[in-house]
Amino acid sequence: MRKTVKFGTWAALCLIAAVLFYGCQKKQQPLKEELKITFFDVGKGDAILIETKDTRMLIDTGYDETASVILDYLDRQGSGQLDYLVLTHFDKDHVGGADKVLEAVDTACILQPDYESDGGQYLEYQESLEEAGQKPELVTETRKISFDGVECLIYPPQQQEYKEEDNDFSLVISMTYGEQRFLFAGDCEKERLKELLEQTEFELQHDLLKVPHHGRKEKNSEEFLEAVSPAAAVITCSQEEPADEKIRRILRQTGTQVYTTAEGTVTCISDGEQMEIW
Repeated sequence: MRKTVKFGTWAALCLIAAVLFYGCQKKQQPLKEELKITFFDVGKGDAILIETKDTRMLIDTGYDETASVILDYLDRQGSGQLDYLVLTHFDKDHVGGADKVLEAVDTACILQPDYESDGGQYLEYQESLEEAGQKPELVTETRKISFDGVECLIYPPQQQEYKEEDNDFSLVISMTYGEQRFLFAGDCEKERLKELLEQTEFELQHDLLKVPHHGRKEKNSEEFLEAVSPAAAVITCSQEEPADEKIRRILRQTGTQVYTTAEGTVTCISDGEQMEIW
């Protein structure tokens, strides 16, 4: 006996097939690269390049001995210019390559926190500023930067003194592109994380997080990570100095996809609605 399918059932089956077919077709289309974020593999240090069609912003410069990683990349891209260099703070794994970057690359605007350090890499950075005749902008109030559809808010520390000094002086950058938000949290430790949790003007939820302080566990890390609730997180660490397993576990429990530079450079592209990371 020939079986018949009622119209409603047949229509539903056709609809499901169409949805599945369209979904497969959509997945095959490459994401349009309008915003690119590169987390360089510089060991347990930060060097993050943000690129749009017409603008390049570098957040931190890694170590002195890893500056070539950044410069080689810029050379391959045929770029001898940075629009912005943001130094979150002056530890050697963040400011170490700054002198070499400034020597090799024309940099239009330099932003840094308002404090001084006696570290050797900081002093080399100061010498390179003098040689280049450049004066950085000290970020003492929330600074807004807009370019190519991207909006960056740079949040300075709120106190004059911290127990952890350099790390808690970190500038924090919140970046919005279309419907997506990206947070770069420097080396913030307990006191600075507490500030961010309590700072009413600071909206914590973001789609992607550069995990603070290379994935080191703080007393309020769990509260902070749950408040940010990122879909993806990047930890800048190395195989020799990996992130704390507790941080990885907290992130996994919140449904966050975790990437680390211990396995190599991490790249994120976004069209303002979706992002791809590898």
